[in-house]
Amino acid sequence: MKKENLILLTNLYPLPWEPNRATFNKQQFDCISNDVNLSILIPVPFLDWFKNRHKIEQTSKIRYVPYFYFPKFGRRFYSVFMLLSLLIHSGLWLKNKQADLLLASWAFPEGVAGHWLSKLLRCKLFIKVHGSDINMHAKNPARACQIKKAANNSEGIISVSKALADELVKIGVNENKIKVIYNGVNHETFKDNLPKTFEGDYLLYVGNLKQSKGVMELLEGFALISPAHSALQLVFAGNGPMLNELKTKAIDLKISEKVKFLGTVNHSELPSIIGNAKLLVLPSYNEGVPNVVLEAMACGTPSVATDVGGIPEIIISGVNGILIKHPESLYVKSALEEALSIDWDKEAIIQSSNKFCWKNNRTQLLETLGIISSAS
Repeated sequence: MKKENLILLTNLYPLPWEPNRATFNKQQFDCISNDVNLSILIPVPFLDWFKNRHKIEQTSKIRYVPYFYFPKFGRRFYSVFMLLSLLIHSGLWLKNKQADLLLASWAFPEGVAGHWLSKLLRCKLFIKVHGSDINMHAKNPARACQIKKAANNSEGIISVSKALADELVKIGVNENKIKVIYNGVNHETFKDNLPKTFEGDYLLYVGNLKQSKGVMELLEGFALISPAHSALQLVFAGNGPMLNELKTKAIDLKISEKVKFLGTVNHSELPSIIGNAKLLVLPSYNEGVPNVVLEAMACGTPSVATDVGGIPEIIISGVNGILIKHPESLYVKSALEEALSIDWDKEAIIQSSNKFCWKNNRTQLLETLGIISSAS
């Protein structure tokens, strides 16, 4: 039986200079790589592409495209800029792929550009939405209109949470086109009883150090509970624009000796760091379903995360974590105190993660794409 030719269009994919970027997306599409002829098109902002061009190795399967646009200017035209960038740089590559399916993994601008591209390639379009691509871009009327049109003209939309699916319906997307498919986690890698990376009890944050992730509120909340937990540390695993501000604030709050900044951590090192944390803490302003919470669950580590997006769909309060009511330091403090007072059942946490596996994800994704039938 002939395999379908699938082109994946996404910015959410590891880069040669950012190997830990969106590893969950790579894992998902690696799972179906034997079921389809998979080719991956990765738009990269032009300045990043130019700066790292010597590290790029183009192959017949993976193509990095310099994406020309004007940062923070004319955002409604970003999809046009992306389409032109794709055609100018990789038009012949795309034509030779003879695509049957195009999957845009990010709603804007990929989803909108993918809509136009699918018409040129005469192939079926699917769109996967993740979180801020809807929570942020769909709040702008012009971008929301483009997302709605592209989504309603697609064969189907894959949403990583029910909350995100509801947001799509609110902007006018046909709910019958939407399929909720939760991301998975590698249970062979993320598990209990992993060797310790460093000693002592610690709270852990994993991700980009930026304002919308609530990292400053986490630092301030930790400072409020610190006097009652003198041996407890706070560990930040990740890098980002707020790194120096966080270091300065830790000094101001007189907790700098209790706060560690690990910088960028290889994904292979995360299981032991997550598995030995007292709590994973994620006080984000908005989210889809963060994979780091699924990874913590698989390790038996309880999570303290904001009650936003798809997070309350996976965190059962008191069983595998605690929900923060609002991403504010006092609410973070209260949630941390509650979580630290609980004698957590690691086995119950791990059991709650079992349904979030890449095997289930693969089957649901292939059914949605029409590669296999639901009866298979």
